[in-house]
Amino acid sequence: MTKTYPLAVDLDGTLLKNDSLIEMFIFSLMRRPWETLLILLSLLGGRANFKNKLAQINKLDISNIPLREEFYEYLLQEKSKGRELFLVTAADQSVADDIHKKLGIFKEAIGSANGYNLKGKKKLKYLQSLFPDGFSYAGDSLSDIAIWREAKSIILVSNNRKILKSAKSMKGNIEQTFFPKKASLRIWMKSLRIHQWSKNLLIFLPLLLSHQYSNFTLVANVIVAFFCMGLIASGTYLINDISDLEADRSHKTKKFRPIASGDIGTGSAFVVALLSILSGLLIASVVSLQFLMVLFIYLILTLTYSFYLKKVPMLDVFSLGVLYTLRIVMGTVVIGALFSSWLLMFSIFFFFSLSLAKRYVEIIDAETAYNAEYIKGRGYKVSDAPIILSFGIATSTLSLLILTLYVANEAYPKDIYNNPEFLWGITPIVLLWIMRIWFLSHRREMKDDPVAFALRDAISWCLGFLILTLFVIAIY
Repeated sequence: MTKTYPLAVDLDGTLLKNDSLIEMFIFSLMRRPWETLLILLSLLGGRANFKNKLAQINKLDISNIPLREEFYEYLLQEKSKGRELFLVTAADQSVADDIHKKLGIFKEAIGSANGYNLKGKKKLKYLQSLFPDGFSYAGDSLSDIAIWREAKSIILVSNNRKILKSAKSMKGNIEQTFFPKKASLRIWMKSLRIHQWSKNLLIFLPLLLSHQYSNFTLVANVIVAFFCMGLIASGTYLINDISDLEADRSHKTKKFRPIASGDIGTGSAFVVALLSILSGLLIASVVSLQFLMVLFIYLILTLTYSFYLKKVPMLDVFSLGVLYTLRIVMGTVVIGALFSSWLLMFSIFFFFSLSLAKRYVEIIDAETAYNAEYIKGRGYKVSDAPIILSFGIATSTLSLLILTLYVANEAYPKDIYNNPEFLWGITPIVLLWIMRIWFLSHRREMKDDPVAFALRDAISWCLGFLILTLFVIAIY
């Protein structure tokens, strides 16, 4: 009968999908940037000291932290057979203690403490002193290779070819192998929310309303602006998801988002976000300085929303309305057209109403699912639903009034429509659509962002086609 040795388990990347240190650092950088940057100086005293200082200012929320489920099930099976399990990690001791307390499957949890960074050869030395008769080890990284060389048996939680090749050449037998799934292109596309780029089509609206769509240069500039806006938006979506991580992991559907579920690492998402934003700004500088300025304002407002405004009731949804309107502003400056005050005011109130619908759905959904008083990560109570409903319907009505005045005072009098009377048909169609949005929201039948919902809704597509048809007939 083969002897079974105590199993030492690594934490980051092995038991957890994410790296707890990277996650703690990014959270701290977002919430307490200056203090976090100062803590970097503690690296002079060693990595263990840095980890301890970081853990003191930002306690990692492990209540819903994503585990490698298949490997965790294996650990449960081994424990049921009477095998002793030990959590041995380079993470700070406080993180190891929290995981130990949450899971309750380890005999002991040992992490970095007292200036001793428990990684690589230092971890090996510790394990050899703790288990003089031998041990098994589960890990995932290149730093674990030194430990595997001395382990009685090996458990691999990795799909890295170099690591797998090294492990197969060692004297210790490979007890079990787990191959974590890599983030596919589809998962990255979902996290970057490429489908949300459809919102950026608003950039084309000034071009269409000014009837300059036959100007190739302007069309090309607007197309480039569209992609710049997409890169910025995708980057800020990633940052918003990182800042919302703890709340998303507690949500019944948002916990399946790629970053919240651990399918995409927090560190990787942060790096891609920065690259996406910088690329968008760099390309925008080629289009025009005015466009770059408006895009930069959009970026600042979006990041302010992610870190602060989303927690302030009503101001959060108003900010979303402004962000939509800034897309129209961008389209206007790219083609060098005059601003339409009617159009901009309609946009603010219209998208303010849609943002209220989105928040209303979240509130009533939370009331049903959790029976909680407050919405986690937001500044709303479930009792706020009636007032959100009232404001939403009121602002949608106001936006329709402004749309009517826009047609009457700006679009209709201009000598650019051969059949301007057909423009009057657009307002009732918009009325029908926004009534449908609020009707479905109140019935709890709409479980998504109204704009995202419209992209999948056949009736919305039909109404949109009618609006486009009326617009074309009015021109020709």
